[in-house]
Amino acid sequence: MSLFHANAGRAEIIRSVQKDQLHIEEIRTALSDLLLVLSQRHWYRYNAFCKPFAQILYHHYAILNNLQSLGEEYTGIIQVDSNYVMLPNKVLQLLAILLEYGGEPVADQLLAHLQQELDRSDELLPSAKRAINRFIEFVRASVPFVRAFHTSLFYINGGKYHISKRLTGINYVLIRNWLKENHSIQGYRMLGYVTLAQLVLTLVAHYRQHRLDAQRTPKPAQDNGTAMARGR
Repeated sequence: MSLFHANAGRAEIIRSVQKDQLHIEEIRTALSDLLLVLSQRHWYRYNAFCKPFAQILYHHYAILNNLQSLGEEYTGIIQVDSNYVMLPNKVLQLLAILLEYGGEPVADQLLAHLQQELDRSDELLPSAKRAINRFIEFVRASVPFVRAFHTSLFYINGGKYHISKRLTGINYVLIRNWLKENHSIQGYRMLGYVTLAQLVLTLVAHYRQHRLDAQRTPKPAQDNGTAMARGR
């Protein structure tokens, strides 16, 4: 039996995420304090990892023990599969958490490493290096816009708040469906349209700035191979 009719609303999902973030922050603070007690040198080196570690630890504990997160319990929502029929596979749940809190930093590090290897390579022509570097920079710069676009879609249509949930097909349903807040739907939709309009204006501004920068930048010298070919 499908539970699609009981799908959680925007307000319940957002409150759940906010509640979870409060508890994750408590764990992060405790880990940070522990590092500081152990060694100030360790604190400077590893403190940045406390937040993603706290996020993954918090959600993995709930998933591995077949529990709702505290935010989900607070708002009365549970995770279900893409068909709204049964609980999602644990592997999918764990993958969603890893993608949500570790996917973007890992992808950014891989792209940065790829750029470094590209700069050190002697096998590619300078024009090819520039083209690949421009593409990598475009991908890295697109991440905030993709995130903002996804958030605006959530505000407008509801459904999945996290991109990782969309990739894994995990949905939320409201256990006490009669308590669903329908009066806030129009407000969230308006917020979604405003967010989308702001995103479009930002993209237009970035495009214009890119065109201006391209016009001001002098064209690079021809590659040696191209110059030799023309000389012949």
